[in-house]
Amino acid sequence: MSNNQKFISIKACLALLFYLIIPSIAIILIMRSYPELSKNRFYTIIQWILPTAIVIVFLAQCSLFYQKGNFKHYLLNIGFVIATMIWVYGLLGGDLVITNQWNEFQFKIHMTKYVILILFVAAINIIYYTLEWRFYSKGHTSPYQNIKEKCNPQSVNPPYPFKTC
Repeated sequence: MSNNQKFISIKACLALLFYLIIPSIAIILIMRSYPELSKNRFYTIIQWILPTAIVIVFLAQCSLFYQKGNFKHYLLNIGFVIATMIWVYGLLGGDLVITNQWNEFQFKIHMTKYVILILFVAAINIIYYTLEWRFYSKGHTSPYQNIKEKCNPQSVNPPYPFKTC
């Protein structure tokens, strides 16, 4: 392997940090700080987050081996977005309404609008990765290149030179 090739991608390192390390530490700190909260809910969240985060890191690392414009790179990026959506679903506990009890109080948080926002961002990511794949693919030609080839503008030489007064 040459000196300029990377062993670990920056995307994989960031995915490891933001999808695995920080959420795991935050959940453990919440569980220890608030012992009156239901531990089963947090264990369920951890069971969703850990395997999905490992898949996300794996997909991020595998995308390093393919160049932009390669169909496999595109599929890995789409898989990354889908795995991220599964991760978010697991972070919510597998439901759109979070119900929890704290001491004698019970509260519900409706997450529907947040999930719609997250789905919108995921759709924008899929559009971005699709455009990236189309733009960097080898068969890509710009739409203006086809127009230039059809029109083939050439310089026009007048039959006689213009005389100035």
